[in-house]
Amino acid sequence: MNTKISKIIIFIFITSFLITPYITYAAEEEKQPSLADSWIVTPKAGKNSDFEKAFKKHIKFRAKKGDPRVWQTYVPTIGDNLNSYIIRSCCIKWEDIDSYAVWSEKNKIQENWDKNVDKYVATYSHHYNQLDFENSRWPEKDDHFKLFAVTSYKTKVGSGKKIEQSKKKISDYAKKMKWSYSWSWSWGIGGSSNLNLVVPYANYAGITPPKKGFAQVLSEHLGSEAKAQEVLDSWNDNFESTSYSIYQLRDDLSMSDK
Repeated sequence: MNTKISKIIIFIFITSFLITPYITYAAEEEKQPSLADSWIVTPKAGKNSDFEKAFKKHIKFRAKKGDPRVWQTYVPTIGDNLNSYIIRSCCIKWEDIDSYAVWSEKNKIQENWDKNVDKYVATYSHHYNQLDFENSRWPEKDDHFKLFAVTSYKTKVGSGKKIEQSKKKISDYAKKMKWSYSWSWSWGIGGSSNLNLVVPYANYAGITPPKKGFAQVLSEHLGSEAKAQEVLDSWNDNFESTSYSIYQLRDDLSMSDK
């Protein structure tokens, strides 16, 4: 959201060796908007209420100016940095960033933010995510989802090609098995080139593990527990570690797309 600070903190100089997975399918998807723009904003201690009040006024200002993007806000409920707000817009193309900067400057969006919101903010970070639509399965109507479980995979150096192959294999199996959950894959751009898996839920009850987990359903689909384990081991071997968080959509701090 804060374009002035983005000049300082946004860095898309990730080594080509690490962003190989992104390049693999970015060329195939460049014709459709597949970038998500996200700001992580952490208010100063004790200033959450003031930040929210100021932020609500700011998004109304943006809407009045005809913001071409719809910004939605999420807060972590399980995980780290629980005091943060994730302000996200999806989906755009790379060239949209230039035109959006022009719109923002013309309508003095930065000026409004700096005057009304920035004084309550302690830290910012800014990221783009490249979505992998081919290997994801996300419903066209998703307004009933309020919680989003995010698994972030820290990749091993040099594993890009293998990750893409394994990701496609697992996703294809999930679709063939008619796995009951929706999911979305994306690669982070800016900072660590982590792979992210997002699974949406309508409520906490939906997070209850199914009677048959993915491994068991895959075993039944392949007709062999050993074959299923081989697929999963090949997948897990690509990563150094994983982390898990749950985020809640804050409708009161989000812009409507209607």
